[in-house]
Amino acid sequence: MKASKITASTPLLPLRPGFAWRALCRLALPWLPLALHAAGAADLVGGPMSGPATSERVGVWLMTDAPAQVQLEYWPQGQPGAVRRSAPVAAGPERGHTARVDLDGLQAATRYTYRVLLDGNPVELGEPPAFTTAPADPAAPRELLIATGSCNYVPDPPYVLTPDSFGAGFEIFDTVAARRPDLMLWLGDSIYYRDDDFAPADQAAARMHRRWAATRRFAPLQRLLRTGQHVAIWDDHDYGPDNANRDFALKAMALALFQDYWANPGYGLPGVAGTFTRVPLGDVELFLLDDRYHRDDDAGTDPARTMLGAAQLEWLKGALRNSRASFKLLTNGSRMLSDRPSPEQRGGEGWHNFPAERQAFLDWLAAERIDGVFFVSGDIHYTHLTERERPGTYPLTELTCSPLTARVHPRPFPVREVPGTLVTQRNFCTLQFSGPAGARVLRVAAWDAAGTHLWEAEFPAARLRTR
Repeated sequence: MKASKITASTPLLPLRPGFAWRALCRLALPWLPLALHAAGAADLVGGPMSGPATSERVGVWLMTDAPAQVQLEYWPQGQPGAVRRSAPVAAGPERGHTARVDLDGLQAATRYTYRVLLDGNPVELGEPPAFTTAPADPAAPRELLIATGSCNYVPDPPYVLTPDSFGAGFEIFDTVAARRPDLMLWLGDSIYYRDDDFAPADQAAARMHRRWAATRRFAPLQRLLRTGQHVAIWDDHDYGPDNANRDFALKAMALALFQDYWANPGYGLPGVAGTFTRVPLGDVELFLLDDRYHRDDDAGTDPARTMLGAAQLEWLKGALRNSRASFKLLTNGSRMLSDRPSPEQRGGEGWHNFPAERQAFLDWLAAERIDGVFFVSGDIHYTHLTERERPGTYPLTELTCSPLTARVHPRPFPVREVPGTLVTQRNFCTLQFSGPAGARVLRVAAWDAAGTHLWEAEFPAARLRTR
Protein backbone atom coordinates (compact mmCIF):
# COMPACT_ATOMS: atom_id res chain seq x y z
CA MET A 1 0.00 0.00 0.00
CA LYS A 2 1.45 3.34 -1.04
CA ALA A 3 2.22 5.83 1.71
CA SER A 4 1.06 9.39 1.24
CA LYS A 5 3.38 12.33 1.80
CA ILE A 6 3.38 13.96 5.24
CA THR A 7 3.91 17.63 5.89
CA ALA A 8 4.81 19.56 9.03
CA SER A 9 2.08 22.18 8.82
CA THR A 10 -0.65 22.80 11.41
CA PRO A 11 0.38 20.50 14.29
CA LEU A 12 -2.34 18.13 15.42
CA LEU A 13 -1.28 18.63 19.02
CA PRO A 14 -1.55 22.19 20.41
CA LEU A 15 1.67 23.58 21.82
CA ARG A 16 0.51 24.23 25.36
CA PRO A 17 0.91 22.61 28.78
CA GLY A 18 -0.98 19.43 29.49
CA PHE A 19 -1.20 15.94 27.99
CA ALA A 20 -0.91 16.98 24.35
CA TRP A 21 2.17 19.09 24.99
CA ARG A 22 3.84 16.26 26.91
CA ALA A 23 3.01 13.86 24.08
CA LEU A 24 4.59 16.14 21.48
CA CYS A 25 7.67 16.59 23.67
CA ARG A 26 7.94 12.84 23.94
CA LEU A 27 7.93 12.47 20.16
CA ALA A 28 10.64 15.10 19.80
CA LEU A 29 12.92 14.05 22.67
CA PRO A 30 15.10 11.59 20.70
CA TRP A 31 16.34 14.43 18.50
CA LEU A 32 17.30 16.79 21.31
CA PRO A 33 20.65 15.02 21.79
CA LEU A 34 21.61 16.14 18.30
CA ALA A 35 21.64 19.70 19.62
CA LEU A 36 22.77 19.02 23.18
CA HIS A 37 25.23 16.19 22.74
CA ALA A 38 28.60 16.81 24.33
CA ALA A 39 31.50 16.23 21.98
CA GLY A 40 33.06 12.78 22.35
CA ALA A 41 30.44 11.31 24.71
CA ALA A 42 28.08 8.73 23.20
CA ASP A 43 24.48 8.31 24.34
CA LEU A 44 22.21 5.29 23.94
CA VAL A 45 19.38 6.34 21.59
CA GLY A 46 17.84 3.01 20.48
CA GLY A 47 17.24 -0.21 22.38
CA PRO A 48 18.66 -2.34 23.81
CA MET A 49 16.68 -5.07 22.03
CA SER A 50 17.20 -8.79 22.52
CA GLY A 51 17.01 -11.26 19.68
CA PRO A 52 15.67 -14.81 20.24
CA ALA A 53 17.65 -16.66 22.90
CA THR A 54 18.73 -20.28 22.76
CA SER A 55 19.57 -22.23 25.93
CA GLU A 56 23.17 -20.92 25.78
CA ARG A 57 23.25 -17.79 23.62
CA VAL A 58 21.53 -14.48 22.84
CA GLY A 59 22.27 -11.45 20.66
CA VAL A 60 21.41 -7.94 21.91
CA TRP A 61 21.09 -4.98 19.52
CA LEU A 62 21.43 -1.28 20.37
CA MET A 63 22.19 2.08 18.77
CA THR A 64 24.22 5.06 19.97
CA ASP A 65 24.49 8.60 18.62
CA ALA A 66 28.30 8.65 18.37
CA PRO A 67 31.19 6.17 18.16
CA ALA A 68 31.47 4.04 21.29
CA GLN A 69 32.79 0.77 22.67
CA VAL A 70 29.71 -1.20 23.75
CA GLN A 71 29.66 -3.86 26.45
CA LEU A 72 27.00 -5.61 28.48
CA GLU A 73 27.21 -6.66 32.11
CA TYR A 74 24.78 -9.50 32.82
CA TRP A 75 23.87 -11.86 35.64
CA PRO A 76 21.17 -14.38 36.59
CA GLN A 77 18.29 -12.46 38.09
CA GLY A 78 18.71 -12.14 41.85
CA GLN A 79 22.44 -12.99 41.68
CA PRO A 80 24.24 -9.66 41.13
CA GLY A 81 27.40 -11.21 42.57
CA ALA A 82 27.60 -13.47 39.49
CA VAL A 83 28.00 -10.56 37.07
CA ARG A 84 29.90 -11.14 33.82
CA ARG A 85 31.04 -8.61 31.24
CA SER A 86 31.00 -9.10 27.47
CA ALA A 87 33.85 -8.33 25.12
CA PRO A 88 33.64 -4.80 23.66
CA VAL A 89 31.90 -4.25 20.32
CA ALA A 90 32.42 -1.06 18.33
CA ALA A 91 29.40 1.06 17.39
CA GLY A 92 30.72 3.13 14.50
CA PRO A 93 29.42 5.37 11.73
CA GLU A 94 29.85 2.71 9.03
CA ARG A 95 26.88 0.83 10.54
CA GLY A 96 24.90 3.81 11.76
CA HIS A 97 26.35 3.47 15.28
CA THR A 98 24.50 0.18 15.75
CA ALA A 99 26.02 -2.77 17.57
CA ARG A 100 25.10 -6.37 18.24
CA VAL A 101 26.57 -7.94 21.36
CA ASP A 102 26.46 -11.75 21.43
CA LEU A 103 26.47 -13.42 24.86
CA ASP A 104 27.56 -17.07 25.02
CA GLY A 105 27.89 -19.69 27.74
CA LEU A 106 24.55 -18.87 29.35
CA GLN A 107 22.56 -21.15 31.65
CA ALA A 108 19.42 -22.77 30.23
CA ALA A 109 15.95 -21.65 31.38
CA THR A 110 17.40 -18.68 33.27
CA ARG A 111 16.22 -15.09 33.54
CA TYR A 112 19.15 -12.69 33.10
CA THR A 113 19.29 -9.00 33.97
CA TYR A 114 21.80 -6.80 32.16
CA ARG A 115 23.06 -3.26 31.81
CA VAL A 116 24.66 -1.38 28.93
CA LEU A 117 28.14 0.12 29.17
CA LEU A 118 29.29 2.77 26.69
CA ASP A 119 33.03 3.33 26.82
CA GLY A 120 32.97 1.66 30.23
CA ASN A 121 30.23 3.90 31.65
CA PRO A 122 26.89 2.35 32.70
CA VAL A 123 23.71 3.67 31.05
CA GLU A 124 20.76 4.37 33.33
CA LEU A 125 17.58 2.86 31.84
CA GLY A 126 15.19 2.88 34.80
CA GLU A 127 13.88 -0.70 34.82
CA PRO A 128 16.89 -2.91 33.96
CA PRO A 129 16.39 -4.87 30.73
CA ALA A 130 16.30 -8.67 30.87
CA PHE A 131 16.03 -11.79 28.74
CA THR A 132 15.24 -15.45 29.41
CA THR A 133 17.17 -18.34 27.89
CA ALA A 134 15.44 -21.38 26.39
CA PRO A 135 15.08 -24.68 28.28
CA ALA A 136 17.83 -27.28 27.91
CA ASP A 137 15.45 -29.48 25.90
CA PRO A 138 14.95 -27.36 22.76
CA ALA A 139 11.75 -29.18 21.77
CA ALA A 140 10.05 -29.07 25.18
CA PRO A 141 6.57 -27.49 25.11
CA ARG A 142 6.37 -24.21 27.00
CA GLU A 143 4.01 -21.39 27.73
CA LEU A 144 4.70 -18.82 25.02
CA LEU A 145 3.15 -15.47 24.13
CA ILE A 146 4.02 -13.93 20.76
CA ALA A 147 2.85 -10.41 19.89
CA THR A 148 2.82 -9.48 16.23
CA GLY A 149 1.96 -6.71 13.78
CA SER A 150 3.09 -4.91 10.64
CA CYS A 151 3.17 -1.48 8.99
CA ASN A 152 4.83 1.01 11.34
CA TYR A 153 5.00 4.50 9.81
CA VAL A 154 6.94 7.07 11.85
CA PRO A 155 6.76 10.74 10.72
CA ASP A 156 9.92 12.56 9.75
CA PRO A 157 11.82 14.32 12.54
CA PRO A 158 10.90 16.39 14.48
CA TYR A 159 7.94 13.98 14.54
CA VAL A 160 5.17 16.57 14.24
CA LEU A 161 1.72 15.07 13.64
CA THR A 162 -0.81 16.69 11.31
CA PRO A 163 -4.49 15.90 10.64
CA ASP A 164 -3.51 13.94 7.51
CA SER A 165 -0.55 12.10 9.04
CA PHE A 166 -0.10 8.67 7.49
CA GLY A 167 1.29 7.42 10.82
CA ALA A 168 -0.34 7.90 14.23
CA GLY A 169 -1.53 5.99 17.29
CA PHE A 170 1.97 5.42 18.68
CA GLU A 171 0.60 4.54 22.11
CA ILE A 172 0.13 1.06 20.64
CA PHE A 173 3.77 0.25 21.39
CA ASP A 174 3.31 0.70 25.14
CA THR A 175 0.09 -1.31 24.90
CA VAL A 176 1.95 -4.21 23.31
CA ALA A 177 4.75 -3.97 25.88
CA ALA A 178 2.22 -4.01 28.73
CA ARG A 179 1.14 -7.51 27.68
CA ARG A 180 4.73 -8.67 28.37
CA PRO A 181 5.14 -10.85 25.26
CA ASP A 182 7.96 -13.37 25.23
CA LEU A 183 8.57 -12.48 21.58
CA MET A 184 7.61 -9.62 19.27
CA LEU A 185 7.28 -10.81 15.67
CA TRP A 186 7.57 -7.87 13.24
CA LEU A 187 5.75 -8.79 10.01
CA GLY A 188 7.33 -6.28 7.64
CA ASP A 189 7.10 -2.56 6.83
CA SER A 190 8.72 -1.91 10.21
CA ILE A 191 10.02 1.30 8.66
CA TYR A 192 8.77 3.19 5.60
CA TYR A 193 11.46 4.30 3.19
CA ARG A 194 10.52 7.46 1.27
CA ASP A 195 11.23 7.82 -2.45
CA ASP A 196 13.92 10.43 -1.86
CA ASP A 197 15.82 7.98 0.38
CA PHE A 198 17.07 6.25 -2.80
CA ALA A 199 18.39 9.25 -4.75
CA PRO A 200 20.84 10.47 -5.67
CA ALA A 201 22.55 7.08 -5.82
CA ASP A 202 25.76 8.25 -4.15
CA GLN A 203 23.74 9.38 -1.09
CA ALA A 204 21.33 6.43 -0.89
CA ALA A 205 23.27 4.45 1.72
CA ALA A 206 23.41 7.39 4.13
CA ARG A 207 19.77 8.32 3.52
CA MET A 208 18.56 4.74 4.04
CA HIS A 209 20.60 4.48 7.24
CA ARG A 210 19.03 7.73 8.45
CA ARG A 211 15.55 6.36 7.79
CA TRP A 212 16.26 3.32 9.97
CA ALA A 213 17.86 5.47 12.66
CA ALA A 214 14.96 7.95 12.72
CA THR A 215 12.53 5.10 13.36
CA ARG A 216 14.68 3.24 15.88
CA ARG A 217 15.38 6.28 18.05
CA PHE A 218 11.65 7.16 18.18
CA ALA A 219 10.85 7.55 21.91
CA PRO A 220 7.44 5.76 21.95
CA LEU A 221 9.12 2.64 20.57
CA GLN A 222 11.78 2.21 23.25
CA ARG A 223 9.79 0.41 25.95
CA LEU A 224 8.66 -2.24 23.49
CA LEU A 225 12.19 -2.72 22.11
CA ARG A 226 13.36 -3.45 25.67
CA THR A 227 10.51 -5.93 26.31
CA GLY A 228 10.88 -9.62 25.50
CA GLN A 229 12.76 -10.79 22.42
CA HIS A 230 12.36 -9.68 18.79
CA VAL A 231 12.52 -11.19 15.32
CA ALA A 232 11.54 -9.62 12.01
CA ILE A 233 10.79 -10.19 8.36
CA TRP A 234 10.52 -7.46 5.76
CA ASP A 235 8.03 -6.37 3.14
CA ASP A 236 8.24 -3.72 0.43
CA HIS A 237 8.61 -0.54 2.53
CA ASP A 238 11.53 -1.72 4.68
CA TYR A 239 13.09 -3.33 1.58
CA GLY A 240 12.71 -0.57 -1.00
CA PRO A 241 10.05 1.43 -2.86
CA ASP A 242 6.34 0.59 -2.88
CA ASN A 243 5.77 -2.94 -4.29
CA ALA A 244 9.51 -3.43 -4.89
CA ASN A 245 10.70 -6.83 -6.13
CA ARG A 246 13.90 -8.58 -7.26
CA ASP A 247 14.66 -5.77 -9.72
CA PHE A 248 15.31 -3.19 -6.96
CA ALA A 249 18.83 -1.95 -7.72
CA LEU A 250 19.73 -1.30 -4.06
CA LYS A 251 18.51 -4.63 -2.67
CA ALA A 252 21.96 -5.78 -1.47
CA MET A 253 22.33 -2.52 0.46
CA ALA A 254 18.81 -2.91 1.86
CA LEU A 255 19.69 -6.40 3.11
CA ALA A 256 22.86 -5.15 4.80
CA LEU A 257 20.88 -2.42 6.56
CA PHE A 258 18.21 -4.89 7.67
CA GLN A 259 20.98 -6.98 9.26
CA ASP A 260 22.37 -3.87 10.98
CA TYR A 261 19.05 -3.09 12.69
CA TRP A 262 17.78 -6.54 13.74
CA ALA A 263 19.19 -9.40 15.82
CA ASN A 264 17.70 -12.32 13.89
CA PRO A 265 19.56 -15.65 14.27
CA GLY A 266 20.29 -15.94 10.54
CA TYR A 267 19.82 -14.44 7.08
CA GLY A 268 19.43 -16.67 4.03
CA LEU A 269 21.86 -19.42 3.03
CA PRO A 270 25.45 -19.49 1.79
CA GLY A 271 25.12 -18.39 -1.80
CA VAL A 272 21.42 -17.48 -1.44
CA ALA A 273 20.87 -13.96 -0.14
CA GLY A 274 17.78 -13.00 1.82
CA THR A 275 16.21 -12.59 5.24
CA PHE A 276 14.75 -16.09 5.50
CA THR A 277 15.62 -18.28 8.48
CA ARG A 278 13.99 -20.50 11.10
CA VAL A 279 13.50 -19.79 14.81
CA PRO A 280 12.73 -22.76 17.12
CA LEU A 281 10.78 -21.89 20.26
CA GLY A 282 10.15 -25.20 21.99
CA ASP A 283 7.38 -27.03 20.16
CA VAL A 284 6.66 -23.84 18.17
CA GLU A 285 8.84 -23.01 15.18
CA LEU A 286 8.88 -19.84 13.11
CA PHE A 287 9.80 -20.00 9.45
CA LEU A 288 10.68 -16.41 8.54
CA LEU A 289 10.22 -15.97 4.79
CA ASP A 290 11.65 -13.37 2.42
CA ASP A 291 9.00 -12.30 -0.09
CA ARG A 292 11.06 -9.53 -1.77
CA TYR A 293 14.65 -10.37 -2.67
CA HIS A 294 13.78 -13.07 -5.26
CA ARG A 295 10.25 -11.93 -6.17
CA ASP A 296 9.05 -11.47 -9.74
CA ASP A 297 6.55 -8.75 -10.68
CA ASP A 298 3.07 -9.44 -9.23
CA ALA A 299 1.58 -8.14 -12.49
CA GLY A 300 3.73 -10.43 -14.66
CA THR A 301 2.28 -13.01 -17.04
CA ASP A 302 4.93 -15.75 -17.00
CA PRO A 303 3.25 -18.84 -15.50
CA ALA A 304 6.59 -19.77 -13.88
CA ARG A 305 6.90 -16.47 -11.99
CA THR A 306 7.89 -16.78 -8.33
CA MET A 307 7.43 -14.92 -5.08
CA LEU A 308 9.95 -16.86 -2.98
CA GLY A 309 12.47 -18.13 -5.53
CA ALA A 310 13.35 -21.79 -6.14
CA ALA A 311 16.21 -21.95 -3.61
CA GLN A 312 14.20 -20.48 -0.74
CA LEU A 313 11.25 -22.71 -1.54
CA GLU A 314 13.43 -25.83 -1.44
CA TRP A 315 14.94 -24.65 1.85
CA LEU A 316 11.41 -24.20 3.27
CA LYS A 317 10.32 -27.68 2.19
CA GLY A 318 13.39 -29.25 3.77
CA ALA A 319 12.93 -27.27 6.98
CA LEU A 320 9.25 -28.26 7.25
CA ARG A 321 10.06 -31.88 6.52
CA ASN A 322 12.55 -32.16 9.38
CA SER A 323 10.71 -29.95 11.89
CA ARG A 324 9.18 -31.76 14.86
CA ALA A 325 7.30 -28.70 16.13
CA SER A 326 3.62 -29.01 17.04
CA PHE A 327 3.04 -25.56 15.50
CA LYS A 328 4.87 -24.49 12.34
CA LEU A 329 4.31 -20.77 11.70
CA LEU A 330 5.03 -19.67 8.13
CA THR A 331 5.52 -15.90 8.35
CA ASN A 332 5.55 -13.68 5.28
CA GLY A 333 5.13 -10.01 4.44
CA SER A 334 2.49 -10.52 1.73
CA ARG A 335 -0.62 -12.58 2.28
CA MET A 336 -0.30 -16.24 1.29
CA LEU A 337 -3.78 -17.82 1.32
CA SER A 338 -6.03 -15.01 0.10
CA ASP A 339 -7.38 -14.91 -3.48
CA ARG A 340 -8.25 -12.22 -6.00
CA PRO A 341 -11.56 -10.47 -5.25
CA SER A 342 -12.55 -11.21 -8.88
CA PRO A 343 -10.82 -12.37 -12.08
CA GLU A 344 -10.56 -8.71 -13.14
CA GLN A 345 -9.09 -7.45 -9.82
CA ARG A 346 -5.60 -8.41 -8.69
CA GLY A 347 -6.49 -7.66 -5.07
CA GLY A 348 -3.18 -6.17 -4.00
CA GLU A 349 0.06 -8.04 -3.55
CA GLY A 350 0.13 -11.65 -2.41
CA TRP A 351 0.89 -15.25 -3.31
CA HIS A 352 -2.39 -15.36 -5.25
CA ASN A 353 -0.52 -13.46 -7.99
CA PHE A 354 1.83 -16.45 -8.35
CA PRO A 355 -0.80 -19.19 -8.69
CA ALA A 356 1.37 -21.97 -10.10
CA GLU A 357 4.03 -21.62 -7.39
CA ARG A 358 1.45 -21.44 -4.61
CA GLN A 359 -0.61 -24.39 -5.81
CA ALA A 360 2.48 -26.57 -6.21
CA PHE A 361 3.49 -25.77 -2.62
CA LEU A 362 0.01 -26.44 -1.23
CA ASP A 363 -0.11 -29.75 -3.12
CA TRP A 364 3.29 -30.63 -1.66
CA LEU A 365 2.09 -29.82 1.88
CA ALA A 366 -0.82 -32.21 1.48
CA ALA A 367 1.23 -34.96 -0.16
CA GLU A 368 3.92 -34.79 2.54
CA ARG A 369 1.26 -34.74 5.28
CA ILE A 370 2.93 -31.81 7.07
CA ASP A 371 1.04 -31.18 10.31
CA GLY A 372 0.77 -28.03 12.41
CA VAL A 373 1.09 -25.43 9.64
CA PHE A 374 -0.31 -21.95 10.36
CA PHE A 375 0.33 -18.86 8.19
CA VAL A 376 1.02 -15.32 9.48
CA SER A 377 1.30 -12.18 7.30
CA GLY A 378 0.88 -8.39 7.29
CA ASP A 379 1.00 -5.69 4.58
CA ILE A 380 -2.62 -5.00 3.72
CA HIS A 381 -3.54 -2.42 6.44
CA TYR A 382 -6.39 -4.41 7.95
CA THR A 383 -6.56 -7.60 10.01
CA HIS A 384 -8.48 -10.82 9.49
CA LEU A 385 -8.25 -14.60 9.49
CA THR A 386 -8.34 -16.46 6.18
CA GLU A 387 -9.31 -20.12 5.99
CA ARG A 388 -8.72 -22.45 3.07
CA GLU A 389 -10.40 -25.85 3.10
CA ARG A 390 -8.48 -28.87 1.76
CA PRO A 391 -10.15 -32.18 0.93
CA GLY A 392 -8.91 -35.07 3.03
CA THR A 393 -6.86 -33.04 5.47
CA TYR A 394 -7.04 -30.11 7.88
CA PRO A 395 -7.92 -26.60 6.62
CA LEU A 396 -5.14 -24.03 6.37
CA THR A 397 -5.53 -20.79 8.31
CA GLU A 398 -3.71 -17.48 7.94
CA LEU A 399 -3.60 -14.56 10.35
CA THR A 400 -3.07 -11.25 8.55
CA CYS A 401 -2.32 -8.52 11.11
CA SER A 402 -1.99 -4.86 10.04
CA PRO A 403 -1.45 -1.94 10.61
CA LEU A 404 0.37 -0.96 13.79
CA THR A 405 0.64 2.80 13.17
CA ALA A 406 0.21 3.34 9.41
CA ARG A 407 -3.13 4.46 8.00
CA VAL A 408 -5.92 1.86 7.85
CA HIS A 409 -7.02 0.75 4.37
CA PRO A 410 -10.14 2.74 3.45
CA ARG A 411 -11.73 -0.06 1.39
CA PRO A 412 -10.80 -3.52 2.71
CA PHE A 413 -11.38 -6.45 0.38
CA PRO A 414 -10.73 -9.69 2.32
CA VAL A 415 -11.32 -12.98 0.48
CA ARG A 416 -11.99 -16.24 2.34
CA GLU A 417 -12.35 -14.15 5.51
CA VAL A 418 -13.35 -15.96 8.70
CA PRO A 419 -16.53 -14.13 9.82
CA GLY A 420 -16.08 -11.77 12.74
CA THR A 421 -12.32 -11.33 12.37
CA LEU A 422 -12.07 -8.23 10.15
CA VAL A 423 -10.43 -5.30 11.98
CA THR A 424 -10.34 -1.87 10.34
CA GLN A 425 -8.42 0.15 12.91
CA ARG A 426 -4.81 0.25 14.09
CA ASN A 427 -4.19 -2.99 15.96
CA PHE A 428 -1.83 -5.78 16.95
CA CYS A 429 -2.33 -9.50 17.47
CA THR A 430 -1.15 -12.16 19.90
CA LEU A 431 -0.51 -15.87 19.49
CA GLN A 432 -0.57 -17.68 22.82
CA PHE A 433 0.62 -21.29 23.09
CA SER A 434 -0.31 -23.29 26.17
CA GLY A 435 -1.18 -26.71 27.53
CA PRO A 436 0.75 -29.91 28.21
CA ALA A 437 2.35 -32.12 25.58
CA GLY A 438 -0.38 -33.91 23.66
CA ALA A 439 -2.96 -31.21 24.40
CA ARG A 440 -1.35 -28.03 23.12
CA VAL A 441 -3.52 -25.08 22.08
CA LEU A 442 -2.91 -21.92 20.05
CA ARG A 443 -5.13 -18.94 20.86
CA VAL A 444 -5.04 -16.07 18.36
CA ALA A 445 -6.41 -12.68 19.41
CA ALA A 446 -6.63 -9.15 18.01
CA TRP A 447 -6.34 -5.99 20.13
CA ASP A 448 -6.80 -2.30 19.40
CA ALA A 449 -4.21 0.38 20.18
CA ALA A 450 -5.66 0.90 23.68
CA GLY A 451 -5.58 -2.82 24.50
CA THR A 452 -9.27 -3.59 23.97
CA HIS A 453 -9.82 -7.26 23.11
CA LEU A 454 -11.46 -7.43 19.66
CA TRP A 455 -11.76 -11.16 18.92
CA GLU A 456 -10.18 -14.51 19.69
CA ALA A 457 -9.96 -17.86 17.91
CA GLU A 458 -8.69 -21.19 19.25
CA PHE A 459 -6.65 -23.80 17.35
CA PRO A 460 -5.89 -27.01 19.25
CA ALA A 461 -2.83 -28.79 17.86
CA ALA A 462 -5.07 -31.77 17.21
CA ARG A 463 -7.07 -29.66 14.72
CA LEU A 464 -3.92 -29.03 12.66
CA ARG A 465 -3.22 -32.68 11.93
CA THR A 466 -3.72 -34.70 8.76
CA ARG A 467 -6.86 -36.77 9.02
